[in-house]
Amino acid sequence: MTNFSRSNHTEQASPTAPLDFSYLPTSPLYGQDSTEQNALGWQLSPTPFALTPAQLENLQTLGLILSKFIRAIDTLYKQSQNPNLSIPAWVAELYDQGKPDGLKQLASLKRLKSQLPLVIRPDLLLKKDGWSLCEIDAVPGGLGFISALNHFYRRNGFPVLEASQGLPGAFLNMLKALTPDNPQPFIAVVLSDEAADYRAEMSWLVETIQQGSDLIPAYPHIALIHPKDIDLVRDQLVCPNPITGQEQSIDIIYRFFELFDLPNIPKIELIQYAVKKGLVKCTPPFKPHLEEKLSLALLYHPALADFWTKELGQADFQQLRQWVPQGWVVDPAPLPPQAIIANLNPGGKIIQDFQQLKTLSQKERELVLKPSGFSPLGWGSRGVTIGHDHSSDSWGQQLDTALASFGQTPYILQKFEAADVLPAQRLDMETGEVQDFQARVRLCPYYLVENDQVTLAGVLATACPADKKLIHGMKDAVLTACQVK
Repeated sequence: MTNFSRSNHTEQASPTAPLDFSYLPTSPLYGQDSTEQNALGWQLSPTPFALTPAQLENLQTLGLILSKFIRAIDTLYKQSQNPNLSIPAWVAELYDQGKPDGLKQLASLKRLKSQLPLVIRPDLLLKKDGWSLCEIDAVPGGLGFISALNHFYRRNGFPVLEASQGLPGAFLNMLKALTPDNPQPFIAVVLSDEAADYRAEMSWLVETIQQGSDLIPAYPHIALIHPKDIDLVRDQLVCPNPITGQEQSIDIIYRFFELFDLPNIPKIELIQYAVKKGLVKCTPPFKPHLEEKLSLALLYHPALADFWTKELGQADFQQLRQWVPQGWVVDPAPLPPQAIIANLNPGGKIIQDFQQLKTLSQKERELVLKPSGFSPLGWGSRGVTIGHDHSSDSWGQQLDTALASFGQTPYILQKFEAADVLPAQRLDMETGEVQDFQARVRLCPYYLVENDQVTLAGVLATACPADKKLIHGMKDAVLTACQVK
C-alpha cells in the first residue's frame, strides 16, 4: 500500500499571497560550490507542478510495481546462478561483467539475501497519455532537494504531495525500522567525494532531521559522514559524533556512494568488514546487479517473459512494459545467419548485428544509447547518446564505444521517447514577474520502503525548455514540488 499526504497546515499563508522566500535554503543545494548566498542554483516556479488525480493514482500503482520489479531482479540474478533452475546462466554473467570478485562475493552473502534498496526513484518523462520510464535509481540524488522544495511550498500554503511526516520524517522512520530492537540507532549518512555535488542537499536533509521541523521532532542521532572519518574500534564501526565530538558507534549506514567508486573510497574495507560481520545495517545493500539499467532491457527479452510474468503477475508485467521503452543489451557477439535481434527494426529494417545501426538515417536513429551502470558514465545523464541528435559519424563512434565496452560496462539501447511539450512557468524572485514558457517535464517520485510498505514521499518535477532532448536539472530548468489538482 502506498501512503501519502497532501499537506494543508492551516496556520500557513494562503497560496494566493506573495511567496515567503525565507522558507527557501539560503544557498544552492547542488554543486560543490554551494556557499553563494541568495542564489538558488535552479529556476523557481510560482506554484508546485499540478498532477491530476489519475496521475497520482498511477504514481501509487507504479511504486508498488517497481518494488516488486526490484525484488524480481534480485530473484532473477540468484536463480541464474543456480544450474538446477530454469534461468539461463548468461543472465548472471551479464550482470557480473566488470564487477570485482570481492564485490560479487559480498553481494552473495546470506546476510544480504533478503536486502533490497529502500529508496526507489524512477525518472518519468511526462506525456499527455502517461509517461515513459527511462531509468530507476537505487542511490538517487534529490532527497534533500525535494524535501526543501516541499518545505518551501508547504509553508507557503500549498497542499504539496509528500509523506505525512514529510520526506525527512519518512526517511528517518524507514532507516530506524532496520533496528526494531533499538529505537534510537545512530545513523551515518556516508557520502563520498565522487558524490560531493550532492553534499549540500544531503546536509540539508540530515540537519532537518537533527533539528526537527514543523512536521517532526528533533532526532540528534544522525550525521552526514565522510568515509575517511570512519574507523573500527573494539569491533565497532565508529565515527565522530557531530554534536558531542565523542567517538560514536554506528548502527546504520545509509550508503550515498556508487559501487563502481569503491577503490577510491577511504575506509571502505572497514565498512565492508562491518557489513560482513553484521556489525552495522547498511542500505542500499552492496548488490551491484540491482543498480544496472540492463534490467530495463531484459524486461523485453523473450526468453525471460515467463519469469517476469510469474514474479510480477501478468497485469503488472504488461503495465510496466507499457511504461518502459523497449530496449536491448548491446552485445557484440555475432549471431547465426538465420537469427535476428528480436523486435529491433528501425525503419522496417531487419537487424542481425548492432554494427548495422551505423547505416541508419537520422530519422531512423530515434534511439538512445547509455551505459548500464558500474561506471562514472552510468548516472546523471552522463554517457547518454540520443541517436538522431548526433551526426552519422558521431553516432557510429558511440556505437563502437558501446560495443567495445561490453566486457566491462555493458550498454543498453532503447527506443527514444520524447516528453510532450507542456505549459510551465518560472518566477523572477527579484521582480515577482511570472514568465510562461513551453517545457518538457520529468517527474521523479521518491518511494520509501518501510517494512515492505511503500510510501510516496515526494515528487520532484523538472521542467526544461522544450528544445532540450535530455531532461535533467540544468541551470535553466524549473524545479518544483508537486500538488494534485
